[in-house]
Formats: sequence, structure tokens, C-alpha cells
Amino acid sequence: MQEILKDLQVLTGMSEQDYAVLRQHSTLMQNWTDEFVNAFYDILFSYDRTLTVFPRGMDERPDREKTLRMWYESVTNGEIDGKFWWHQWYVGLVHIKVKVSNTFMLGMTSRLQQLVLEKCVSTLDKNDALGLYTAFKRVTDVVAGMIAEGYFVNYVESLENVLGFNRGLIDRMMEMEIENRMQAMQGKFRG
Repeated sequence: MQEILKDLQVLTGMSEQDYAVLRQHSTLMQNWTDEFVNAFYDILFSYDRTLTVFPRGMDERPDREKTLRMWYESVTNGEIDGKFWWHQWYVGLVHIKVKVSNTFMLGMTSRLQQLVLEKCVSTLDKNDALGLYTAFKRVTDVVAGMIAEGYFVNYVESLENVLGFNRGLIDRMMEMEIENRMQAMQGKFRG
């Protein structure tokens, strides 16, 4: 997990400065919490595909809102540490269990980033808006990367354990299957 976090930090450009910017604007951003949480779940509960993730339907919404609220407040207070990143990795595992696809997670991460951008632009001067949004985007891009990789790695390792295959064998089988799929798909985008 640490190596993946480091890769994501380097590739996104996320740094301690992003945490400092979030801390600087923490009060402002946390004033937006209820609006963002409501918008987030209004989207999820109004789309038939994402609604399937909630087996208890609307009864589940208050619990999910509480979880998002706590996460958003953790991010916006800028006090992000190793424990926070391990939790994002764990969320990938939870998403496997409750069938939240990476498509859903990445789509909603983007939607939340858009909401933050709109608020930054309408509330702050241009430079502060850009700085705050960029800090939030980098941090949430790394969060999304950690969740997606946590999902993928845990899924593959769980399959490995359940099926009793070793990783080398799975990798070789996957290489052959991926090559077959690539060849089959090339006709779909080549003249």
C-alpha cells in the first residue's frame, strides 16, 4: 500500500502544501458539508444503477451520509496521516463486499470535485479558488487511486486465496487471456 500511495503522490503532485491549503480553508469548506452530502446522495439515490448498492433503500441513507460527512471533514481539515490512507485502502475492500464498482466510485469522486470547484469559483478570488480546488482535487485523486487499487489488489489476492492459485500462474494465464482480448478488440477500432 505504501508504494502505491507514494506513486500516486508523485504522479499527482500531491504534497504537504495541499494539506496546508485545506487546513487554511477548512472552516469554509466544512460550511459546504451538508450541501455536498445531500447532492452526493441525491445523485446516488436517483440513479437506478447506483440505487442497487443500497439494499435497505432510503433507510440506509442516513448511515451513508454520516460516513461521507466524516470522510469529507477528514479531508477538508487537512489532517491526513497514514491511518487515513490505510482506511482508503480498506474502503476498496468494502466496495468489493457491497458491490460499489470503481466506475461508481470514480464517477462520484468527479462529481464531488465538480461541486467543490463550483463553490470555490463562486466564493473565492481566482487565485485562492484555484489553489483550494487544486489541493482538494489532488488529495481526492489520490484517495480515488487508493480505493481503486485497494479494490483491485484485494480482489485479485482474494481470488488467489479462494482458488488456491499462485500469483505467477495467474499472471501467466492473464497475459494469455489479455492478449486474446486485445486481438479480438482491435477490429472494433481499426478501419
